[in-house]
Amino acid sequence: MKKILTLILLVLLMTSAAFANGQGDKKKGDDEIIIGFNNGSTAVDFLRQVGESMERAAAENGIKIVVAESNFEAEKILPNVDAMLLQGADIIVDFNVNAEIGGSLVDYCGEKGVPVIGIDVGYTSPSGEQAWFFGANNQMAGEVAGEGLAKAVREQWNGELDYMLLFFNSENGELVKLRLSGMYDGLTAAGIDLPLDRVEYIDVGGGGSDSTISANQKMTDWLTAHPDLDNIAVGAVNTETGQGIFSAVQAANRDSDVFLATNNNGQQTLAAFQMGENCWLGGTAYYPTQYGDYIIPLCIDILAGKNPDKIQTMEHEFLTRDEIDQIIKENS
Repeated sequence: MKKILTLILLVLLMTSAAFANGQGDKKKGDDEIIIGFNNGSTAVDFLRQVGESMERAAAENGIKIVVAESNFEAEKILPNVDAMLLQGADIIVDFNVNAEIGGSLVDYCGEKGVPVIGIDVGYTSPSGEQAWFFGANNQMAGEVAGEGLAKAVREQWNGELDYMLLFFNSENGELVKLRLSGMYDGLTAAGIDLPLDRVEYIDVGGGGSDSTISANQKMTDWLTAHPDLDNIAVGAVNTETGQGIFSAVQAANRDSDVFLATNNNGQQTLAAFQMGENCWLGGTAYYPTQYGDYIIPLCIDILAGKNPDKIQTMEHEFLTRDEIDQIIKENS
């Protein structure tokens, strides 16, 4: 924690110096809107699809968009934003899913009169100022996934469930963690009885491929430590995490003991489905290819002074093999 705070302070000092040297006075037409989009990593399908939808929607609305990518390297997030401000960005849209650094962006950009939108993670600054939020209705997303798990438990395990594992990423913050606690809520609301002492939260940490590796190791360790447990429901914060869990289950030959539900449906979901019937049930749909259709108009409204609601969310549904055509379309 101390290391991250020190990093933020150092970068803020460096970037503030750049503006003090007169590099932040780019001129543009009075009516021109420039959106700065700071993406986490286009190597992750979901983030790539969101980025493509942003650029498409900006073009359709005649809006200029400048783009940067951090590759989930914390030390790049603030410099990327600074570079976009130097290019005249009127608003920053950040998709680095890092609640701590995102909160620092709110005050840093706010000092320059530039609003911030955080995608899928809530950003609250040290001063208490909140960024606009667009993305998942995390509670709803979790609940519909929990209902999907409950349906499988009823139909294939006669409603009997021994344990529930919920894989989250602490860097995302408490708002995103609702995707996992919501799974428990949805499961129990759908009639599956499971006491809280048989629910375990597992923190994978990091982002992108790091969460795949971490989830694989932690699921492997957990299965090794619990050789006699079956009827295990597992929820994952995203498909990258789901991929790690799934491969651990397959390697341990425990497929019949597990049901897996993820947030989002990606190429990893489709690859699992192609292997035939197995523990991967499906995931909550987030529709990343539609994000830009919501975010670009939100940017326009904010800059027009319309003061839209600070929290804007998607609708969600749980998709399984029965809806594979929808999943293929979303990922094509």
